[in-house]
Amino acid sequence: MKEAYISFFFLGRAPIAPGTFGTFGGMVLAFLAIDFFGNKASYLLLGLIAIMYYIGLKFAPWAEEKYGKDPGIYVLDEVIGYLIIIAFLNLFQFPFENYSWALSFILFRFFDVVKLWPAKDLENLEGGHGILMDDIAAGFQTLIVMILIGMY
Repeated sequence: MKEAYISFFFLGRAPIAPGTFGTFGGMVLAFLAIDFFGNKASYLLLGLIAIMYYIGLKFAPWAEEKYGKDPGIYVLDEVIGYLIIIAFLNLFQFPFENYSWALSFILFRFFDVVKLWPAKDLENLEGGHGILMDDIAAGFQTLIVMILIGMY
């Protein structure tokens, strides 16, 4: 059960780019939430983020013990990071078009891989926070860029 959770239903077991597969899983979840709940999806997503973070934090020591520090199989952090983008864009009533889904996905993967400040520093936090917080920072960095793009 723990492995299914941290790998977001085994997407983290992808042989290449597991983080990209995890982000895709987050995108599917976000898309379904927006499709079914519309403007109210933000509240559902924010609640899911809080629950996923809490449980992910509890499972992080087990994952690091079994797979090593910040293991690739642990893609729950990518899911949470991507959900943050969509939850807040929806809250701000950002118009979701095909390009915005694709652009948010690409930007998030960029920020997640490059790890600009403060993501790089947050990665060093202990107790599982480091696994999760760098992707949350990447999510907020993507959110800022998407808002700026949406302004023009």
